[in-house]
Amino acid sequence: MYIQRICLVAIILACAPVHAEQNQSDFSFPPPLENGAKPHKLWATHYFVHVAHTVSSGVAFRDKAGKVVSDKVSPRDWCLAAIEGTVQVTMDGQPRTLNYGGVGTKSLVDCAAILKIDPAKKPWISGTGRSYFTSALGIYGDGVKGYRLIPFRTVAVDSKTFPYGTVIFIQRAKGTEITLPSGEVAKHDGYFFAGDTGGAIKGKHIDVFCGITDKNCFPDFITSDEKAPFDAIEVTDSVVIESLKATHRK
Repeated sequence: MYIQRICLVAIILACAPVHAEQNQSDFSFPPPLENGAKPHKLWATHYFVHVAHTVSSGVAFRDKAGKVVSDKVSPRDWCLAAIEGTVQVTMDGQPRTLNYGGVGTKSLVDCAAILKIDPAKKPWISGTGRSYFTSALGIYGDGVKGYRLIPFRTVAVDSKTFPYGTVIFIQRAKGTEITLPSGEVAKHDGYFFAGDTGGAIKGKHIDVFCGITDKNCFPDFITSDEKAPFDAIEVTDSVVIESLKATHRK
């Protein structure tokens, strides 16, 4: 299973456009000037690209019209992909990235039963099995407003709290070592871009995109606990903002 997962990721990255690769220089912005910056107390979770491997007997992802858009995967992989919102799969043996597109009328999988999640405690699981998917433009999936998901940069937000396109600086992230998809190790500069959203993301909760790993990429501040907030500021530097907007539209 683990080897299959690594091989699928390697195939997808090998087919990816060169401009999608990250390097150390992508995380080299200087610390922001805090004069006039708006402070926030936030809490964070993380999400990632789910990698689903093909099985002979399983469930295929489908688009809004019900058309099959992937090879068959296990029901568990199907449900986990619907929760994460982005999945790397194959179609006729060829790698592709799919994005959650919304909730349809037909249930394909009973995700509450498969994942043993009580719908009375987490009502959102009831609609998960009715999810449909679309082909993503970005190799790691797509966010909102035409933005691509960028590992270690994109955060999902509540747009009522942070309008899409907002840049957030988190001091606790600065200096954190991250392993880029290329295998290169970089030190994070603390900046994050509001380029995605999610049904469970409300108020001061942000969801940090960690790329193709399900590992918590920023354990110093991502605790999945709203009772453990951390300090952050909204960035006002137009150079940083426009640069990160451009990166998310490549």
